[in-house]
Amino acid sequence: MGATSYYLETYGCALNTADSDMIAGHLSDRGVKRVLSPDEAHVIILNTCGVKEPTEDRIIHRLEELSKMARLVIVAGCLPIISLRRVQRAIPNYAAILGPQSIETLGLIVDRVMKGERGLLHLEPDTGSKLQFFKGPPGSVVCTVPLCEGCLGSCTYCAVKFARGNVKSYSIKSLHDVVCRCVHQGYREIRLTGQDTGVYGHETGETLVELLQVLEAIKGAHMFRLGMFNPHHILASIDEFLQVMSSPRFFKFFHIPLQSGSNSILGDMERRYSVEDWQSAVRSIQRKIPLATIATDIIVGFPGETDEDFNKTLEVISNLKPPIVNISKYGDRPGTVASRAKNKVNTSVKKDRSRQLSALVTEVITEQNATWLGWTGPVLVVGAASKGGTLCRNTSYKAVIIQKQLTPGSTVDVEITMTHRTHLAATVIP
Repeated sequence: MGATSYYLETYGCALNTADSDMIAGHLSDRGVKRVLSPDEAHVIILNTCGVKEPTEDRIIHRLEELSKMARLVIVAGCLPIISLRRVQRAIPNYAAILGPQSIETLGLIVDRVMKGERGLLHLEPDTGSKLQFFKGPPGSVVCTVPLCEGCLGSCTYCAVKFARGNVKSYSIKSLHDVVCRCVHQGYREIRLTGQDTGVYGHETGETLVELLQVLEAIKGAHMFRLGMFNPHHILASIDEFLQVMSSPRFFKFFHIPLQSGSNSILGDMERRYSVEDWQSAVRSIQRKIPLATIATDIIVGFPGETDEDFNKTLEVISNLKPPIVNISKYGDRPGTVASRAKNKVNTSVKKDRSRQLSALVTEVITEQNATWLGWTGPVLVVGAASKGGTLCRNTSYKAVIIQKQLTPGSTVDVEITMTHRTHLAATVIP
């Protein structure tokens, strides 16, 4: 038999995407070959997510399929920590199960599986830094670099804290080295990610602003997209933060979760900021960078959410008009405080509120996107769009689709000729 081969499936957030790149880098260093089809692989690795129940259900269904096929499957990522028993029921004939911080151990586990061992369970975190294994994805001009893992929160609805723990930040030096390597290898969009990038360096004495200043000085043709941060972690340094984010090196994209427009609900969620904190951060960004794209997250139907609470959420979204709103209907996650609440919101009410908010968001997006009609400027060519044409990003990180084949990684000047709910349509300026 030739070199051991594996197929990797990734579910969930940008941090999981970065973990998969580190899995691939580590296995590559050990001579394990990645293949693009599960049919060609000796081992199938699922890097799982446990943030939301629908994602968990999809993963469980996939594991049940693979169990019936009697394939060698290694389950990694957050879900084994969050719902271990359900994972084991779905695939009782698993080869191995690992946690999200066991990437270094994964190489040894693959070796043991290939020697015939089965039912291996390793949920303990490794002691070394998994950033050492980072390698960007092949065939792409986009890569995702993790700044930190874990958070400082204790949100009552979130099970990810059980899997990722408290914040652990990579040093500015190590991140500088990784990003320099990504630039040298030709990546043009470098995504800086974390569960909450705003808490970067909390435990090391370094700060997010210091990191961004160091990365901004790296020369090249790349741009950075900063990942999600909670508002209260950047308010104290908002002026310095926006100064560095104003650099042409950064996409003008800011992902700041709100979750609810009601301070009462935010308190029940233990979000540790107020609606006013979120509004202050957003307004500061909009004043300093008028064309900034604001993305946010909303949970509808959190336990105890009244019509008045929900109407406050509608009011905030209507007033500040963020063009990207990720809407989730509340769902219980194992072991969380909120899952034990007695004042759950009826499913039909959650669905109705989700529809109302979605309708408002559609109005906001339509209105916001219309302001881009006739805009001209440079866009970064990312690659093929999912429904035809070529996907590009302008400096505000708006999705721009051009019905023409273009070279990924190149920059072209365009004019926005039509707007849609999901993207802007453009033509290349000769």
